Amino acid sequence: MKYLISPVRPSSLNDDFLGEDHYVEYIAPLDGCNESTITFYKGEDINRIESINSGILIIDKKLKNQLKQFSSKAIVFSENPMLLFAKVINSNYENSFTESQLSKEARNNSMVSSNAVIEENVILGEKTKIFPNVTIFNKTTIGTNCVIQSGSVLGAIGMSYIKDKDDTYYRMSQLGDLHIADNVDIGTNVSILRGIMESTIIGNGTKIGNNVNIGHNVIIGENCYISSGVTIGGACKIGNNCWISPGVTISDHILIAENSHLGVGSVVIKDTIEGGFYLGNPARKVK
Repeated sequence: MKYLISPVRPSSLNDDFLGEDHYVEYIAPLDGCNESTITFYKGEDINRIESINSGILIIDKKLKNQLKQFSSKAIVFSENPMLLFAKVINSNYENSFTESQLSKEARNNSMVSSNAVIEENVILGEKTKIFPNVTIFNKTTIGTNCVIQSGSVLGAIGMSYIKDKDDTYYRMSQLGDLHIADNVDIGTNVSILRGIMESTIIGNGTKIGNNVNIGHNVIIGENCYISSGVTIGGACKIGNNCWISPGVTISDHILIAENSHLGVGSVVIKDTIEGGFYLGNPARKVK
């Protein structure tokens, strides 16, 4: 399948290219490319690259000296082929929802679905998108250029219960709030709780996948990547630039050091003192 774009040619993408400086008008995945399309290849198989027949093919610049011939009409070299391809897509298309009526809550160039539920005392930054069926409770602040996808619930009340002498659960009111910084993306069906008396904080540039549960008083640093199906217990602190793989569970009151990578399905019950790759149940540093 291919998609129409504004005409683009190699010299408009990068001065470092081989072949014809011609225009193409479509983008396509690798297995659907032809001479009218632009696509990318992030691998290092030179034989594979030489056999791809595309109008413009973006590949890693470090392979330039290994390339002896090519079937595509033009080869563009880039330090990050997938990123350059993504920029071509984003200059032509934008993910959004197709509602003609926006909520009265839309402001500051934000885009809010008419069936999102937004309570009073919610602050939305500019150019933020709130998709259908999102619920945002009071005392929630969301920064600039954020995306909140369908079904997510932000600023909800968590499981703050104390047992009395009869072993009956007593619910404690939560007085805290939720702060989401700029450029944060939140997937579908994500639950992020407000703090009990302090703040739950999601740092600038952090990306959160689908079906993630983040407890009260959690502090997540900047530029973290949190994959789908992750559970983060209350009062955890996660440093900057962490990568949390699908299905990870982090117990409450855990410190995750910056630059930590938690492998798929890991169960974290102790602090990670330094950055590195952690894996297993319980999670251990493996490199």
